[in-house]
Amino acid sequence: MNLLSDAAQSSTWLAIKPQITKDKSDTDCDVRQTLYFSHGFSPVFKKQTKVDVPDNVDVILVAPKGSGRTVRSLFREGRGINSSIAVFQDVSGQAKEKATALGVGIGSGYLYETTFQKEVYSDLFGERGCLAGGLHGMFLAQYEVLRERGHSPSEAFNETVEEATQSLYPLIGANGMDWMYEACSTTARRGAIDWSGRFKETLKPLFNELYDSVASGKETERSLSFNSQKDYREKYEQEMKEIRELEIWRAGKTV
Repeated sequence: MNLLSDAAQSSTWLAIKPQITKDKSDTDCDVRQTLYFSHGFSPVFKKQTKVDVPDNVDVILVAPKGSGRTVRSLFREGRGINSSIAVFQDVSGQAKEKATALGVGIGSGYLYETTFQKEVYSDLFGERGCLAGGLHGMFLAQYEVLRERGHSPSEAFNETVEEATQSLYPLIGANGMDWMYEACSTTARRGAIDWSGRFKETLKPLFNELYDSVASGKETERSLSFNSQKDYREKYEQEMKEIRELEIWRAGKTV
C-alpha cells in the first residue's frame, strides 16, 4: 500500500520497489502480492515519476473522492465517501475483487470502475478546475468586481462565498441543480439559467486547455518539480500566507 505523496512516491521508489517482492517466489507473488495506490499518478506518468511497477504482482487502485482527513473521520463514524476502483495489472485474476473489497473496507458506499489513466486525468483536471483552482478564481473575480463597484467587503463576501457554501451548494449536493433552482426566487432562477450558458461558452475553452495540460504531462512536471524542492514547504507556506491575507478571506473571518 503506497499512500505517500506523489512527489515522495517518485523520490523513494528505488528503495521501495525491491521490498514489494522481497523473499517471495513468482508463485507467491502471483497469489498473494498486491500493490495498492489511492491515485493513478505514479504508474500513469512513470516517465516522469520513474515508478515502474513489478510485473509479477497485482496493481490496483481505490481512489476516495475526497480528502484523506474526510475518509478517516467518516470511517470512524462508520460511514464513507464514494470511491473509484481500477486495475492496472491483474496477475492473480482476482485484482478487481481485491479492489472492490478494499473499497468496501474503507467504508465507500458507492464504487465505480475506471482506469488508472482516467482516474488521474479527471482528478488533476477537477482539482485545478471546479473543485479548487477554478472555484477560487471565480470567487476572487466576483468579489473583486463587487468591491470595485462600491460594495462593502462583508456584502461582497456574503454574495460570493457565504451564501454559496452555506446555503446553495448543500442543496445541490443533496438533490441536484434543479432542486437548488427550485429553492431560489423566480428572479434568481431566471437570471441563473440565462447566464449559465454564457459562463459555459466562456469557460469551456479554458477547461479544454487545462485538460490538454494534464494529458500532456505538463501538470505532472510542474507538480513534481515544485514539490520536490528542498524549500518546498517554505514556498508553499508563503503562498498560503498570501491567500490568507487576501481581503476576501479576511472579510470572511468577520462574517
